[in-house]
Amino acid sequence: MDDSYSGKINYGGDKWGGSLDHLVVGADFNPEIGFVRRKDFRQTAAMGRFSPRPNSISWIRQITLQADLGRIENEQTGILESQNHAGQFKVEFENSDQFNITYTDTYEDLLEDVQLSGATVSRGSYSFPDVRLNYTFGSQRPYSGNFSARRGEYYGGEVTSLGMSRARMEITPQFSLQPSISFNWISLPQGQFDQHVAVTRLDYTLTPKAYISTLVQYNSRNNTVSGNLRFRWEWAPGSEVFLVYTEDRGTDILNRWSELRNRGLIIKVNRLFRA
Repeated sequence: MDDSYSGKINYGGDKWGGSLDHLVVGADFNPEIGFVRRKDFRQTAAMGRFSPRPNSISWIRQITLQADLGRIENEQTGILESQNHAGQFKVEFENSDQFNITYTDTYEDLLEDVQLSGATVSRGSYSFPDVRLNYTFGSQRPYSGNFSARRGEYYGGEVTSLGMSRARMEITPQFSLQPSISFNWISLPQGQFDQHVAVTRLDYTLTPKAYISTLVQYNSRNNTVSGNLRFRWEWAPGSEVFLVYTEDRGTDILNRWSELRNRGLIIKVNRLFRA
């Protein structure tokens, strides 16, 4: 088939919601303009949601029960390539904090060996359920962010994850901290493939027209610590000076002779001329 088509039905009421999507892309489809990431598949997704607001519980704003179903088939043969079933329970509190727990059952049919998390996963069919917990603090707090945990199976092995994302701590009106951490313990038949990433961003406002920002990141997969320091000053309306210093090193940052992988200094000046 050399064509493509799709259809979508969606209802987004406050108490009830649902959607149904269907997409088909033929093996010989030519987009003419743009590109398609994948061909020769038929994708169907459905979602149903029930979100009551319990008046009898003063500290709960809304409760959500949601079910999702998604599947992808080969367009020509009809063979199932991947499938995902998920159920979610979510609570939104009156202080804008949110808690949700999600159970997901995933099926993947790998047609060839693939690289995942640094390991080679052999072709074949895999089915793996997992459970995820999330707690998100409301953005109105001096500290906010999303804390998550995951436990389940993963391509014939197991995965355990802990993370913190979209976090922000306002130390003072001028100084803020934005940390992000992800710990992933991945056990596969081929061995242990752990991946840990930590990122911290610091912002300090010197004046309404000048600020300093720094970003530091640690990645256990390639054993690197990288960072950049950025200074911005608007010295005239529409005119700015940027100074950016970057460095990428091995993880032994206390050793001044540790492996230096990258270093750079960039100076940029913008000048706005008015007629």
